[in-house]
Amino acid sequence: MSNFRKLPIETLKKELDRYKFKQLHIHHTWKPTHRNFKGNNHTAMQQSMYNYHVNTNKWSNIAQHLTLFPDGIWLTGRPFGVSPASISGWNSGALCVEMIGNFDKPGSQPYNSLGYDELEGEQKRQILLLMKYFIDKYGENSIKFHKEGPGVGKTCPGTSLNKYAMLQEAKNISNTVNKPIKKEEAVKVEVKVDITKPSKWAKEEWEQAIKEGITDGTNPKGIPTREQVVSMIMRSRK
Repeated sequence: MSNFRKLPIETLKKELDRYKFKQLHIHHTWKPTHRNFKGNNHTAMQQSMYNYHVNTNKWSNIAQHLTLFPDGIWLTGRPFGVSPASISGWNSGALCVEMIGNFDKPGSQPYNSLGYDELEGEQKRQILLLMKYFIDKYGENSIKFHKEGPGVGKTCPGTSLNKYAMLQEAKNISNTVNKPIKKEEAVKVEVKVDITKPSKWAKEEWEQAIKEGITDGTNPKGIPTREQVVSMIMRSRK
C-alpha cells in the first residue's frame, strides 16, 4: 500500500508553499466516476489507479500529485517535488490534479458506461480554492486544462467545464471559503471583475504593449474578437 495522505486545503497550501510551480494541470479521471465512490473508499480507489499506472502503464509512480474526490477530500499521490505524468512537454514544474468523475456532456464523447457527473458541491469548491491559490501566487495563466496541452486530442477535464467561468469563480471565492457551492446556488454567484485594470501579474507586459502600440490599453480583461487578436499580432511584428 502506498503512503497516500488526506490533506485539508489549508494544510495542502502550506505544503505547496515549499515548492515553486509553473502550472496547475487539471484533469478528470473519466473512469472511475462518481458511481465508483462509496464515501469511504478513497484509498482503495487511489491504490487502484496507482496499480494501473505502475503495473500497466509502467510508470514509476501514480501519475498525479493529488486526487480530488466527490466529497472534496484531497489525497496525495506522486511526491510534489517529482514531475508528474500529466501533459507531455509541460510536466516540468507542474502540479497535476485528477478530479474523480466524468465531466463530459452526454453525447459529446464516446459513451461512458460508468455514467456522467457534474462538478458541484464540495468537490467544486475545493478545486476553485486550489485554483485561487495558483492565481494569487502564479497568475491565472498558470491554470491549464489537460486539453490545452500541445497535441492533446482529449476533452479532459470535460466538455461540461468552462475554464473562463471557473477562473472567475475562483478569483471571487474568498467570500465563500466556508460555504460549499451547491448546484442550485452556482448560477447565482455574481462575478465582479474590474475589466478596466490589468491583473498585477500582467501589469508590466500590458503597459509595454501600450507603449509599443500593440493595444490602446482599454478593457484589458475583455474577451477579444478574432480580428482584434490578428490586429495585435500584426502590430507586434512591426
